[in-house]
Amino acid sequence: MRKTPSRLVVAILVIVTTAFGSWLLLADAAGLGANQGGRSGKLRTRNLARPASHGYGGYSGICINGSLRALSAPESFIHRGRLRCFASTGNPSGDNADLSTDVFVVDNQGNVSNMTKDTRRCVEGSNNGNSCTTFSDCPQGSCEDTNVLACTADARGHFVFFIFDGNPTGKNPDLSDELFSFDTRTHQLTQLTSQRGWCNNNPAQGCDSSSDCSSSSCARARMTGTQNFGRYGGGSSATSGLEVSPDGGIVWFITDGDPGGNPSHAVTQFALALTGSQKGLRVVASAGKFCGTRSKHPGTACASTDDCRPICGDGIVDPGEQCEPFHLPPCPSGTFCRSPGFPDGCTCVLPVCGNGVLEPGEVCDGFSGGCFPPRHCNANCSQCSPSGAFLDVTP
Repeated sequence: MRKTPSRLVVAILVIVTTAFGSWLLLADAAGLGANQGGRSGKLRTRNLARPASHGYGGYSGICINGSLRALSAPESFIHRGRLRCFASTGNPSGDNADLSTDVFVVDNQGNVSNMTKDTRRCVEGSNNGNSCTTFSDCPQGSCEDTNVLACTADARGHFVFFIFDGNPTGKNPDLSDELFSFDTRTHQLTQLTSQRGWCNNNPAQGCDSSSDCSSSSCARARMTGTQNFGRYGGGSSATSGLEVSPDGGIVWFITDGDPGGNPSHAVTQFALALTGSQKGLRVVASAGKFCGTRSKHPGTACASTDDCRPICGDGIVDPGEQCEPFHLPPCPSGTFCRSPGFPDGCTCVLPVCGNGVLEPGEVCDGFSGGCFPPRHCNANCSQCSPSGAFLDVTP
């Protein structure tokens, strides 16, 4: 009987075993094991009765994690630390089947309450403000999720206050940011402010959507916590601007809306007293409204955009402007409309050869661009010359 070389056999067995074991480990890591809900360190045979997940760390692109964002300030020990607010697109309380963003409160026993129970909403279009699940539900508009900016409570944890741009009470059709309170004992939700939107060119004209404004868009009230005041959406800032007294009797908040006493829609701080002889809403401080740098007179006080005209770059040819970039009427042949940011912005100007800026009507300009070495721009910026350097004049 012929003997097989032992070292060769051992080597082959090691290679085969290692390769097979590695394949099984990769298969288990990819979710091919029978028990895909967890890992025990043991290899399992593949269960063909249910589909395998794909990806890493249990993420498949099909069964995905809902978001969860803490809202209570770290230093805010609501009810001695027994309550916390959070926003989630998940369903921790069992009543958020559409997985829209809702606002929740939880105690240290794990009892969770959904304070909003809202849905995604149509923004603009014929169904503005209505519930939606897809963009097809919102003709001429978009289906967007709601947004919560801040949440805190009184020291006893009886009332939770939060800023939300949905419409859980049916009293916020324009989807402005509003202040809400939630009674943790009765689970009653109350909308404390009402800030209807306003037309950008006329702050005195209220609106629910841009169709209510003849020649401008509808601005929705935005409280501190949103960086883009007067617009829909935007990211959250580091501080909420929402404060509550320990007894829950006074709530401070900042808004560019007009819940009462802010007709110009400047960024203003309010104090809302819920009890006592001072019960009601009052203005605490206002930053005012001023014309921006695109206006011909920046820094001056204003109530609306019309007070700041002419505004270079807004697409409207105002008195004092000859043109608007990329809008009709065009400038005379050989000239172009100067962009905002220049002293002569929104006027028709000739291109200046040699200023280092490739302007309309120029093929090149100096050494700034338009020509590749060894070719150079000629003296009137009309072509790239094979010799010289910004000296060759084209007849």
